[in-house]
Amino acid sequence: MKIVSVHIDDLDLVPVVPLVVSYGTFETLDYVILTLAAEDGTIGYGEGAVDFEVTGETRNDVKAALTRLSDGLVGKDPFDIEAIMDFAEKTAPACPTAWAALDMALYDLMGKALGIPAYRLLGGLTRCEIGFYPVIPLDDPKIMAGYADGFYRGGFRDIKVKIGSDPDEDVDRVRLISEAAPDTKLLLDVNQGWKDAPTSVAVLERLRAYPVRWVEQPVAAGDLTALAEVRRHSPFPIMVDEGCLSPRDALTVISLGAADIINIKLMKSGGLLRATKICAIAEAAGLPTIVGSMLESSLGSAAGMQLVAAKPGIIACEAIGPAFLKKDIATGFTVDFERRIIPVPEGPGMGVRMQLETAG
Repeated sequence: MKIVSVHIDDLDLVPVVPLVVSYGTFETLDYVILTLAAEDGTIGYGEGAVDFEVTGETRNDVKAALTRLSDGLVGKDPFDIEAIMDFAEKTAPACPTAWAALDMALYDLMGKALGIPAYRLLGGLTRCEIGFYPVIPLDDPKIMAGYADGFYRGGFRDIKVKIGSDPDEDVDRVRLISEAAPDTKLLLDVNQGWKDAPTSVAVLERLRAYPVRWVEQPVAAGDLTALAEVRRHSPFPIMVDEGCLSPRDALTVISLGAADIINIKLMKSGGLLRATKICAIAEAAGLPTIVGSMLESSLGSAAGMQLVAAKPGIIACEAIGPAFLKKDIATGFTVDFERRIIPVPEGPGMGVRMQLETAG
């Protein structure tokens, strides 16, 4: 089986409400779709969900990287994925979102060629579904408490909360949300907003009495020493996100004792192949992992669920981006809000069917 053509397209996605985190507000999402065609007509699709603050890439950077790779991909066997991804990392260095789009398209192509879901190429099925929790975007504390009340009435007892704009406001947010959603565990995502260890430790001490399940990336991504300092003094488990992009980063996190949990996102890890290596490193060190989200479409979210299906060390999944998009690019990925679970897509490859012209 050989790759005979490569196509790169813009993908513009619009969330139902703007995505608001500590480092910005996003009303549209500038992504990329990669299409690989094999000689027998099989098509593989990959998605590049861009977040400059996480990986340092713009959409133009991702497109340029994939363009550099295109000629070298033609004639390659997609099953030689280790060699292809090594070529990608050397030819387009420091472009994990581009690597992720390519990796996803390769696994989609391989799965479709064999007529099997991609999880069977990653280790096989360990579960058919996983629970999920909703996310409250960063906003005025009272507005966020209103979201919490709605989610609580909907039966959720775990809620992710975006904070990090101001320590005093963050304490107010947690207080009001806890009052609105009693008996609910709060998963606090600071998105680097508290910057440094002293500020983070002080805020966490103020939050000690609240039902916090974990605290995600309180300090700047590049300062794992500070993250380790926070972890030593934190009353809650600490999760690393933006500070862990690669398997090498995972080793550093573990050696420094910088986190209790690792957030794996395909876009920052460079795809499923590298994500499986992070899973293996975390498992060897006894650390659980979660699969995070860059608010991908059904294609990228389905890829995340392929990893969830194959790796039992993953304890949570946030791949519910399609539920918050005005228009999706594929069908076959579902979020079951009534049961509060995400089923593993069962079709070949990523298990979804593309439906936009921009996807080829």
